[in-house]
Amino acid sequence: MDQSLIPGLTSDQQLILMAWGVGGAFIAVLVAGMTNRVVIFADGKDLTWTLSIFVVPAIAFMIAATLVPEGQEFSDEPVAVVVASIGGVLALIACAMTFVISIRHNGLVVGIIIGIFKVMAAVLAAVCALGLLGKIFEKKGGSTASRLLAFAVFGILLWLITRLINGDEVHARRAQIPSI
Repeated sequence: MDQSLIPGLTSDQQLILMAWGVGGAFIAVLVAGMTNRVVIFADGKDLTWTLSIFVVPAIAFMIAATLVPEGQEFSDEPVAVVVASIGGVLALIACAMTFVISIRHNGLVVGIIIGIFKVMAAVLAAVCALGLLGKIFEKKGGSTASRLLAFAVFGILLWLITRLINGDEVHARRAQIPSI
């Protein structure tokens, strides 16, 4: 008998249940941030650290790709590997800083949860941004309506991100709440 299964649930049902749990937690953290209960992004620097987790390696990989002569493998060019590795190390530093800032502003337990949320949200935002930009600049098959919808969704994403830069608001709210 498999010990990892919950009795009465198949592995597919367990995955679906976990997905609902993660989605619910994601929404709960989003609502807590939007209502200024927890600090999501303390300031613009915090947002920059979080976005750097994915932006820096992408830029490093693009630079490294230009250093590889045509017809050669990426791994055969030491300079390209070094540039890509530097991008990876900088991404790890950015990830660590994201967690450090989250813990500093929210405490250990909540800070770790917020840090995970920020990394997952950055991945989701990066994927959405790439997809939306692809829709906006698509040459074939992109109707005006789909481009307008992509612009609207992109605008909503940007508005949401600016709403989640809430460090000052949360600290002001915490100062107003009397301690028991």
